[in-house]
Amino acid sequence: MTEFQARGWLSRHLAGAEADQLERIAVSVAPARSLGLVTLLLGWYEHVARMERELDLPDSDRSAWGAHDLIAADSLRDFIARGLEMIPERESRKFSTALSEVDSRFLSYTEVDELDILPRLDGDEARPRGWWWGRIPCSGPIRRDLDRFSASF
Repeated sequence: MTEFQARGWLSRHLAGAEADQLERIAVSVAPARSLGLVTLLLGWYEHVARMERELDLPDSDRSAWGAHDLIAADSLRDFIARGLEMIPERESRKFSTALSEVDSRFLSYTEVDELDILPRLDGDEARPRGWWWGRIPCSGPIRRDLDRFSASF
């Protein structure tokens, strides 16, 4: 997936001026580092699309993402959730529609994480988490990586 393709997807949901305005909503992602809400949405979109594309890859493919990449994707979704609270209501509908599309795509190839593998792997089981932290791919390299981690818990 290229940035051009991701931007094309976004343009089906948000006009240029709308995207520019939402990009000005800065979400803190680390001390002294913030990203715009549109950048975060595009990141979530690209992560979800790549994880889906890789479902059929063998473990021998060194380019395949693993469990920690899913944690990174879920962290992106956390930042979006934080940013949603900052969107003025009149501007939230189209953004929420785009986000729902990506969330639905993520849901389509994941299942409930019955063992809470991700929070344990992330190292902070006690903190509240969004629904996305409770989902893991049904198959693929990330799932097999998670299965290996869960065997060690």
